[in-house]
Formats: sequence, C-alpha cells, structure tokens
Amino acid sequence: MQVPQVQIQTTQAKLGLRTQNAKVTLQQPKADVSIQQPEADLSIKQHPPKLSIDQSNAWRNLDLKNVFERTRELAKHGNQAWSENLAKMSQEGDQMMRIENKGNPIASIAKRSGHWNFDIQVGGMPVYDLVSIDYQPGKAEINAQANQPNIKATPREPKITYQRGQVNGQMEQRSSVNIDVKNLKFKGWQGFEMTI
Repeated sequence: MQVPQVQIQTTQAKLGLRTQNAKVTLQQPKADVSIQQPEADLSIKQHPPKLSIDQSNAWRNLDLKNVFERTRELAKHGNQAWSENLAKMSQEGDQMMRIENKGNPIASIAKRSGHWNFDIQVGGMPVYDLVSIDYQPGKAEINAQANQPNIKATPREPKITYQRGQVNGQMEQRSSVNIDVKNLKFKGWQGFEMTI
C-alpha cells in the first residue's frame, strides 16, 4: 500500500557582512620647553696666611744686637759703672783724707787705677731653638647661593584623526521552500482517479 507523502525542502537564507574597522590616529606633538639655569652667586674672600720669624735671640747669641737693644745695654752699663765709680771715688777720697795714717794712699790708688780689666764674652752659634717662628694659616670664606632654574613649558594639544568603520550587508543566498507530493491519488465522482 502506498501512503501519500508530502516532502518539503527548505533552503536557509545566507547573509554576508563585510566590515571595515574604524581607524584612529593619534599624534602628540612635543611640548615647547625652555630651561634657563642662572649661574650661582659665588663669592670667595681669601685671608692670606701670616708668617713671622724672629731671629733676635739668635743674633743676640752672636752679640749682633740692634741699635735699640745695644743702647739700652750701654745705658744700663753706664749707670752701673757710674754708681761703682762714685763709690770707688768716695772710698779713695776717704783714704786720701786719712793721709795721716801710715801708708801711701796716692801710690796705691794710682797702682789700682793704672790697668784695665775687661772680659770678652763670645756668643755661640745660632741654633734652631733661638729662632721663633709663628705661622697663622689663612682661610677662605666661600659664600655660594644657588639660583632656581627658569622653566617655561607650553603644552600642545594632541591631533586625533578618526575614520568611521563601515558594515555592508549582502544577501548571498535567498531562502526557499519546495513542497512535493508523492503517491497522492485523487478519486473523483463515478470512479474517476488521478495520480497527482
């Protein structure tokens, strides 16, 4: 027995999409920057060192004295010699005043005064200990003051370029429905039959 059949065939529609991406370009120009660095304020004050050398004791040791010291020594020696001679003359006057005593005071005074006694004192060689050296080191006064840098910066706006994307749709395959009937017979009036 043949059963009538209905066959349906469908075809799906196919849609094709073509896309073009958006494009963004970004350019950032460098900022204008200027930097000026003023020089630091610098002042230097130099105090020179001081060196003093005193050789007076070394020259004094050689009996080479300056005129002021020699004058002081001679004045002191003269004062002392005057005092001694004054005492000596007073003593000799007393001896001569007592001439009635035995002896010859004039002859003895002349004998004592007839010769000279003096001593020569030779100094030694100058040595390191007799030279006085005084040294005061110098110093430097340094004043430095830094100056702040002058910075000027001008920013620049970024450059942005934008290109829109696109989407294009295209029907690549249309949908369809096919209907087919098999084994279907039409029976009409008075025995009429027809296979469809």
